[in-house]
Amino acid sequence: MAIFEPGKVLRTNLGEPITVDSFIASGGQGDVYKVTYGGKAKALKWYRPKALKDPDAFYESLKRNTEKGSPDRAFLWPEAVTERTEDSFGYIMDLRPEKYKELAEVLVSSGGGGFRTFKAVVEACIRIVAAFRVLHVRGYSYQDMNGGNFFIDPATGDVLICDNDNVAPNGTYTGINGTPQYMAPEIVVGAAKPDTHTDEFSLAVVLFMLLCASHPLEGEHWAVPCLTPDIERMLYGSRATFIFDPVDASNRPVRGIHNNVLKRWGYLPEYMRTIFLNAFSREAITNPNKRVREINWLKALARFQSDIVRCPACDNEIFIINAASTRCDKCGKLYEVKHTLKLYEYSVTAAKNTRIYRCQLGVCNADEALTPVGYVLAKPDDPNVLGFRNVSRTVMSATTPSGVTRQVKDGDIIPLKPGIRVEVFDGEIMIQ
Repeated sequence: MAIFEPGKVLRTNLGEPITVDSFIASGGQGDVYKVTYGGKAKALKWYRPKALKDPDAFYESLKRNTEKGSPDRAFLWPEAVTERTEDSFGYIMDLRPEKYKELAEVLVSSGGGGFRTFKAVVEACIRIVAAFRVLHVRGYSYQDMNGGNFFIDPATGDVLICDNDNVAPNGTYTGINGTPQYMAPEIVVGAAKPDTHTDEFSLAVVLFMLLCASHPLEGEHWAVPCLTPDIERMLYGSRATFIFDPVDASNRPVRGIHNNVLKRWGYLPEYMRTIFLNAFSREAITNPNKRVREINWLKALARFQSDIVRCPACDNEIFIINAASTRCDKCGKLYEVKHTLKLYEYSVTAAKNTRIYRCQLGVCNADEALTPVGYVLAKPDDPNVLGFRNVSRTVMSATTPSGVTRQVKDGDIIPLKPGIRVEVFDGEIMIQ
């Protein structure tokens, strides 16, 4: 129930006015309102009295976060904290545009999980990983990752991350443990508090749910008449077992219940299955230091995104296997891979809109990981003629098989012809 009526005026801790416009929704800790702040429409989250275990520490943490500013544009970051009044307080953040849907909503919606394309699913994964990589590099841990934190544009895969009031310097406990379904096992059993390593486990859960539309630990152990607290602690904590664990088959997906994951897992490229096997291995479940790092997720997901192409006959999305010609599973037509871009560790299909990022070319800092290096485009009057446009904001060096080298400025296009070697930053792209 809303406690503030339209027209109510609150103030930030610095005395700036906040005018309540309308009630938006209630959550576990408090209420959210649409307000006017600094002449702009914003959102206000207001905590219910006694909703927080340590309100004084929480308030100070919020103030520090507003002073430091958002680590990445994906976060709906606290902009200002209110003064403490009426036995509580709140904070200001940007409003979420209506086109962004909650993670749970896009996962259960019709039409491919609510997403327009599977490429948009992968884009959402990339955006989430990139944001958390920057967050962790800045010394924060998120602490309460769950399905209600992520709002996604189903058309593009763009992501906004909310509930950033729980974010704190790594090693600082805010009193919030998280949601069992998304927690790292050591938190579920009460053996640890949230930190960047527990975030890494939660992140892997979110990525698996996006790509496979199912939970990585909810197999046969989950298929019980009633999910009691004891079973929940076992399922997500003491006996946490990946549903595709190569050694322990006790928690396999149940046909008729987990049909989504049974279908999608088989479609994933081998390198994506491998990284999930690493993320939910017995070693990673029991040893936080063995969890998959964000940079490795980014490399795998960027590769996956490049390996999703459109069938020219029926417009169906095709997952290319090992940069080789692949038959469309919908119409049966063979998609011929005419060109590939060979990177240091692997090759990707060179199709229209294929993108290469900084993280695919070697070591880079967190802020640069998703810096675009270049993308493939088609000639306007002949879609069969492809080129690679430099968007790196630096000069590339392109060398032909005969040894002729030319400088390629930002915005210039290199023809996709086999044997051309492109040098940029500390990496190399070989056109094949």
